[in-house]
Amino acid sequence: MKCVSDIVYDSQNSLALDLYLPDDLTAEACVIYMHGGGFQKGSRDGDEVAHFAKALTDGGFAMASISYRLNTPADMFSTKEQDYIEAYVGRSQKLGLSLSPNLYGAAYIAAMEDLSRAIEYLWVEGEALGIAHRKVGVIGISAGGIAALSLAYPPTHWMERVSRPDAVVAVSAAIVQPWRLQEDGPTCLMVHGPRDRIIKLSDAEMGAQRAEQVGAPITLLNTGVPGHNTQIDVLLDGTSEHGEAYMQLVLDQFARLIDD
Repeated sequence: MKCVSDIVYDSQNSLALDLYLPDDLTAEACVIYMHGGGFQKGSRDGDEVAHFAKALTDGGFAMASISYRLNTPADMFSTKEQDYIEAYVGRSQKLGLSLSPNLYGAAYIAAMEDLSRAIEYLWVEGEALGIAHRKVGVIGISAGGIAALSLAYPPTHWMERVSRPDAVVAVSAAIVQPWRLQEDGPTCLMVHGPRDRIIKLSDAEMGAQRAEQVGAPITLLNTGVPGHNTQIDVLLDGTSEHGEAYMQLVLDQFARLIDD
């Protein structure tokens, strides 16, 4: 595995990514890694990043671990956009989401925008970076998973302004605007477990139930392992009740970037 560090994908906001490639510096497709941290903290070079990069590059993919804006206040958006964000938060709360509103407010919208810009950068520069296929997947952890799921099914006001991923794996995350789901959207796999004190399994189940109602291609995988951050280790090293490595399920999810 090789790493090309500090590639600036958004000069306006000084945002960069680290690109991990197989040893021959070519990849079939690229998967963006979006770290967690409640949209308040975290970095693109956390302890788990290299482990995910190794698994993905061994599978023939590139992995772009991105930085994105953190702690973005509401006043960074226009008054009209602030009104939309406030309305979205209110509607999500009425649906019964139990997670903190900080996870689906202004900072979450900013992170979603940044993820979109990273996708667009890879569309333009991917071939020069050794990536064969234009389709881009996302693996998001916690808050990063929330942003990835929302970008797959974006808010109406942002729909024409953002670029959607082609496949998503969201770890310990939830769909915060389940009314956006539709049958022709990107395929998403949500990996979750019980007794998650940050993002409850019931929050993820709400999105999965809505997906089933409208025919959206979204699957919820309950690992049965309690906890929030524990799902990272489960995904990297665990196996399902059928004896299949969870990481293989991730690779299968992203195989559609090449096969579709």
